[in-house]
Amino acid sequence: MGSRRIWVGAATAALLLTVSACSGTSAESGTEDGKNGSPLHSEQPHLPDPAASFKDAKALAAVLLRGEDLPAGWTEDAEGDNGGITAQPATCEGPCEGLTFEGVGNYTDGSGALVGTSVKAYGSKDAAVTGYTRQTKLADDARREGGPPVGNAYTYVKSGEDDSNALRVLHFRVGTTVVAISQEYRSKDAAGLEHFAEDQAKRVETALTGAQ
Repeated sequence: MGSRRIWVGAATAALLLTVSACSGTSAESGTEDGKNGSPLHSEQPHLPDPAASFKDAKALAAVLLRGEDLPAGWTEDAEGDNGGITAQPATCEGPCEGLTFEGVGNYTDGSGALVGTSVKAYGSKDAAVTGYTRQTKLADDARREGGPPVGNAYTYVKSGEDDSNALRVLHFRVGTTVVAISQEYRSKDAAGLEHFAEDQAKRVETALTGAQ
């Protein structure tokens, strides 16, 4: 990439995936994306699936990973489009029914590639399931990929045809919260991404479980 910036924020899904507030299904399993008949989502039904939701932007901001929480070699990227790590009331871009707050994070991983996060808090689990399903609808230049499980439901996507410019995107849902993590596809730090995603999912789960 010619720039030191990467997508994040409220427009994340709109930039990477074809998302419609009126399309998609409300179920997380048993559906197909229309590309090679591949399953739309993978699930982990044995995990806690908290029904509580974040009450304000401050509570959501508290679960976003920061410098001391990051995998070895990772740093916060203050040059990101949204100025680092923050949370705010939802601006309702993309699937927004029931969306209450949004958080974003910008990072550089252990191989020097850029990583962006979008964390969307919904007012109910049903709204989160619908938002997750719609957010993971594939664009024409995207395809499903495999990856380690994370959260209650998860999807790995490669967005873009050219590996030098493509993004690896991990979407997952934890209770009433939907997270998208984008890493430059050229990155050699798959282990760091796995660690980062697991820690982010655990932080969300702990906060929501404590709020019940």
